[in-house]
Amino acid sequence: MAKLRLIPASGAPHSIEQDEAVIGREPTVDVVVADGSVSRKHAKIQRRGEGWAVVDQGSANGTFIDSHRVAEAVLRDGQELRVGAVAFRVEIETPADDGRTLGVPEDSAEATIVHDGPLDVPPPPPPPPPPARVAAPPPLPPRAASPPPPPTGPHAGSRTPVVSGPGPGSGPAPRKGKGPLFWAFMGCGGCLTMVLLLVAVIAGGLYFMTKSAVDGVQAPLAALRSGSVDEAYGHMSSEYQARVSREDFAALLEAHPSLKDNADANFWPPNGSVQVVNDRARLTGTLTSRSGVSEKVSFELVKEGGSWKISTLDVEGGS
Repeated sequence: MAKLRLIPASGAPHSIEQDEAVIGREPTVDVVVADGSVSRKHAKIQRRGEGWAVVDQGSANGTFIDSHRVAEAVLRDGQELRVGAVAFRVEIETPADDGRTLGVPEDSAEATIVHDGPLDVPPPPPPPPPPARVAAPPPLPPRAASPPPPPTGPHAGSRTPVVSGPGPGSGPAPRKGKGPLFWAFMGCGGCLTMVLLLVAVIAGGLYFMTKSAVDGVQAPLAALRSGSVDEAYGHMSSEYQARVSREDFAALLEAHPSLKDNADANFWPPNGSVQVVNDRARLTGTLTSRSGVSEKVSFELVKEGGSWKISTLDVEGGS
């Protein structure tokens, strides 16, 4: 039976011989990775026939094959498998352990994403051709009007001209054009509409630019509300984790109930502010605990691996 090994950049390799193994930060999983960027149950390795596949388990920082983020993918010998920020080299061995691999050849056109449904479904038959349209016969020419009968009687030789149309004083009055006040009002209304539309576009753009940074703070706050200190610590940047240990982070939470037991966070004006410049952001606002304690707080964030990470946390002068 084929055996898979995950070889890290440093440390002992992980051999997987069972049909299924879980990679994560939780101590009870099969392959334990003690890194803040790795979720508790990050990804799952599964045997698929004579090969192997990896399935992401809804991790926060994603699963990557050769720098491409995947939800589910076939593993090949020599690929780089990365969970969060930790990378492994994939090595697949034959049962005889003679160095031959079960990976897919390099020139194979097999897709990376695993397809669970049948692969050899015949294509549907082509649709029948549309019915031929029958040309309609050309319309008949209009009939010529019959001339009126000649007049009879003593006055047959004289005709009185008939005047068509309404007589004097009858019919609707001619329509008058719009006055200058109407057009002035319409012009001002059009300008006001354009101004409001421009303001809405600018406000919407600023909202979407700053929303991802706000989500980078809301995610660890949600983890703290659920009681997961390790998951919240995983949202801190590598610079913060190098400066503040896991124990010091837990002590900070105990000192500030608005962080550990937060119920509401407000970072929008007038009670707060959100500033985003390139790959750095700063958020200030108010945190309120479930017991009603409110504290001023500020976060500084930096982008790491495409995600916002907290680099500085300040609660009413704390650190």
